[in-house]
Amino acid sequence: MKSLEGRPISPGLAVGTAVVYDYEIQRTLLCESERDIRHGDVQSECDRIDKALERSNRELTIATQVVGGDPQLVDAAALLSAHATMAAEIAATVKQQIGCDLVNVELALDSVIRDWISRLQNLDNEYLRQREQDVRDVGQRMTRNLTEGIQYSFDLVPPGSVIVARELLPSEAVGLVNSGVVAIVSEYGGKFSHTAIVAAALGIPAISGITDVTKLISSGETLLVDGLSGTVGIQPSESDKAEFSVRQLAHERLIASLASEEEQPCKTQDGVEISLLGNVGLPVEVDQIAEHHLAGIGLFRTEFLFIDSYTRPSFDLQLEVYGEMANQLAGLPMVIRTFDLGGEKLPPFLSLDRLRNRSSLHLRGLRFSLSEKNLLDAQLRAIVHIAQTADVRILFPMVIGSHDFSLAIEAVDRAVKQLDVLRRPPVGAMIETPAALFALDEILELADFVAIGTNDLTQYMLAADRDLSAGTDDCTAMHPAVLRAIKQIVQSSQQWSRPVCVCGEEAADADFARLLVGLGIRELSLGPIRAAATRRAIRGIDCCQVTQLAELALQCRSPAEVRQLLTASFGVDPSSSESPGPVSQQSVEVQ
Repeated sequence: MKSLEGRPISPGLAVGTAVVYDYEIQRTLLCESERDIRHGDVQSECDRIDKALERSNRELTIATQVVGGDPQLVDAAALLSAHATMAAEIAATVKQQIGCDLVNVELALDSVIRDWISRLQNLDNEYLRQREQDVRDVGQRMTRNLTEGIQYSFDLVPPGSVIVARELLPSEAVGLVNSGVVAIVSEYGGKFSHTAIVAAALGIPAISGITDVTKLISSGETLLVDGLSGTVGIQPSESDKAEFSVRQLAHERLIASLASEEEQPCKTQDGVEISLLGNVGLPVEVDQIAEHHLAGIGLFRTEFLFIDSYTRPSFDLQLEVYGEMANQLAGLPMVIRTFDLGGEKLPPFLSLDRLRNRSSLHLRGLRFSLSEKNLLDAQLRAIVHIAQTADVRILFPMVIGSHDFSLAIEAVDRAVKQLDVLRRPPVGAMIETPAALFALDEILELADFVAIGTNDLTQYMLAADRDLSAGTDDCTAMHPAVLRAIKQIVQSSQQWSRPVCVCGEEAADADFARLLVGLGIRELSLGPIRAAATRRAIRGIDCCQVTQLAELALQCRSPAEVRQLLTASFGVDPSSSESPGPVSQQSVEVQ
């Protein structure tokens, strides 16, 4: 059996028949050659783009109705709505260019799309590099509708199909709903792509990063798709299929076993209770809090409202989103982190603004938020409003010290005054930079609570590239220096009587979760679909034992020594060896 190696972007295992989606044929733009027009032709060309826009909106409305009935695909429906907004903005720009340059609509549309894509690509931003897919998607749809072309559909693929493509654009990924597709294998598309989000929502494995995949795999070939390891087996033998089937069954049993324990309290064997909360990045994930019996939302990343948006999220929109989420939690707490933008994480409505002062682009987190006063004030007013009737708390990202944090608190107080309400929600600081460690007491004096962002804390403390070295001994929260920083935060928080929660996804690692308990952490927030394995690990330990173990770990000199110490104490944990997959195959995990 020939095997291909890629990167997993949606977990699971599937066997199916390859259907190669030919990139070159399906992506061919139906553009006419360059053609100048006369002033008298401007209106007729503008009418053509209006008709193309009308047809595009009709298609998007139908597609939205298809996915709108599935609560797990709320994010997919929101994507289609965003495409409709983008199409209207593109059409308006196209009409301006037709009138100014006296060119035909095909040339104007192609020029506008290329300009938008070029500006996004030049930002060297992973989020926006993948968001330029949306621009090309909308451009392709509108170009096709200029000639009334027919869109390719996955509705006709037979059950058990594995789509093999160079790339799936967002609306094409949404088109997988109600199809016979069991897995996706592609050359392009990362963990932030809409393909990954939709695939996870549908509970199908997806793998990307395989160069020339449409040439290496032929339609009709049998594939073994492993969305846990990122491997694709081509034309497997009967013994290969049998071995893969055994792995599928073992994975399903592990999922079922973990799910059966989720109603049990998250307590150590000597009775110490650990609060297990969920990290969420999309409103659709709120259902997972109750599904996985978690104590609330410990970290709601609000970037989804901003990072893909071509317009500034309004106060009313945020009020609706936060309010609906709070209602679904039915009294459970929700910690809302204000937008963590800046640096490479810049939304289209800011990156495409040529008039914007770009002096603050080097900033991240809270300092960037403070430079975007109107944007921050609108978000804080929405949060404060919801906090009058719900257990909602505010968390500021990337706090550097008491100066920026005090300015953030002033912004919260300003929102309270503007709304003329009585309750100011609790305000917390994320400790995830070395600077914050040196200003820890100053921050704790002002804060109602703190959260440790182990992902960024690890990156900045170890001077490593988070994307390239995450999960390796070059960039791991198991490093003794990071463990000592966590211990320092815990001790200082105890002195100030401030609750402290770890919000990094490393808590899904059973060994690291045990170590955190030993370091004094009593609140863990992680992806809901990964919480079951952590619950099992915590229920199997003695708090006194892991406290002693943590003291030994703090004396280690390398991550390898820490891991050896943990292996000697706990051995290999079966619940963490194959736990990337969701307990519910219909869950969505967004990084």
